[in-house]
Amino acid sequence: ASTKPAAWQAYLEWHVLNATADALPKRFDDESFTMWRFLSGQQKQRDRWRRCVTATDAALGESLGRFFVARHFAGESRDVVRQMIAAISEAFDERFGELDWMDEKTKERAREKRQQIAYLIGYPNTWRVYDFSLDKKVHAANVLAGKAFEVKRQLTKVGKPVDREDWQMSPPTVNAYYDPQLNQMAFPAGILQPPFFSARSGLAVNMGATGETIGHELIHGFDDEGSRYDGKGNLASWWEPETRRRFEARAQCVVDQYSAYEPLPGVKINGKLTLGENIADIGGLKLAFRAYRALRKSAEERIRADGFDEDQQFFLSFGQSQCTKWREERARTLLQTDPHSLAKFRVNGSVTNMPEFARAFSCAEGKALNPKQRCDVW
Repeated sequence: ASTKPAAWQAYLEWHVLNATADALPKRFDDESFTMWRFLSGQQKQRDRWRRCVTATDAALGESLGRFFVARHFAGESRDVVRQMIAAISEAFDERFGELDWMDEKTKERAREKRQQIAYLIGYPNTWRVYDFSLDKKVHAANVLAGKAFEVKRQLTKVGKPVDREDWQMSPPTVNAYYDPQLNQMAFPAGILQPPFFSARSGLAVNMGATGETIGHELIHGFDDEGSRYDGKGNLASWWEPETRRRFEARAQCVVDQYSAYEPLPGVKINGKLTLGENIADIGGLKLAFRAYRALRKSAEERIRADGFDEDQQFFLSFGQSQCTKWREERARTLLQTDPHSLAKFRVNGSVTNMPEFARAFSCAEGKALNPKQRCDVW
């Protein structure tokens, strides 16, 4: 009430322009990219066709996704992923029985929550209908129409039953997520592609990459944040107090481990900011490895590829799935803002806590990736 209308007008106008700059005339887009170049180190805009695909995906994701799925996620891919999820979920159930820091009441509730998780794989069972018009000449009008459609779609949910089949990402998206308020996880067809996944790849390779991702999202339901929601997605305290204290003590080990990593001179990882993702990385890799071993237990023949055995293939696949290189400017920004650790440390930090990795590659005890003391949460 004490701020003059002119100040509010300038503030709100800036937000509108900032949110739509890439769809406005070139001078707005260039100004926006100048800021992005400062934060990321990126020297030139992406090719126009790539930016157009991104804009189409943002506004018409499921319409675009129907074409993507038909071309890149047909056949048995969905069934193979379902089998992997079932094996990893079972591995998690077995893991509960081994935890000496979790009491029996909390274990039982954890098992109930695990059984209530909804899994969205590849693409929606019912495709979204986009009932708005497109202008062949004015790109910004289409962008605004897409945004208005999505706002309206979200508002129409008010007062209606929760739809656990509703996707928060489009099918071509290279990502995955767990939503604690829905107790739901999703794996779009975009991330179920090489080098993450292929129905033709060996089990060890698929488990090292996509299996770790599945385990990662599953652990999110039980990390420092997800564990505060029950199986129905309600914010509820379902852990016994002593179990919570023991969990936090083990989580502190993870905070300390990652806080010691220094990706850039004088800039370390924020172990508290990245705690949830680090717990999920470590636990997810463990679950994927356990599930892969269980599924291959009765195999008559072991696969060697380029001289690597199956355990080695598992860990190599995990490393390759995270292969990333950032400019220094972008790395600095991510270290301050991203709840994920930089990719190199997501990999090395996780395998450091797995003696199976040290055995697979004959790492000497006491070396960086085979320390005498490890963090053990899930």
